[in-house]
Amino acid sequence: MGVDQVVSLARLMLQEVVILSSPVLVVVVAISLIVNILQVLTSLQDQTLSAVPRLLATGAVLFLLMPWMWRHLGHYTLNLLTDFHSVLQ
Repeated sequence: MGVDQVVSLARLMLQEVVILSSPVLVVVVAISLIVNILQVLTSLQDQTLSAVPRLLATGAVLFLLMPWMWRHLGHYTLNLLTDFHSVLQ
């Protein structure tokens, strides 16, 4: 297995990681921004008020997007394993 193949596999894997994690990160960043703006406006600086909405948003997004994530990961795995004979040579 050459260096080019290893770099190509690593690049594909990192692309999948970015594709699968970006929706969750976007929602969490948006919720954090909204909560932080509300905390500044109301002068409430309790850490629980910022952590709980982020955790709930993360759980909700993961729950809603999990079927899409599994399907996308399944397609990636199938494509990787069906084209694996070229990697072994």
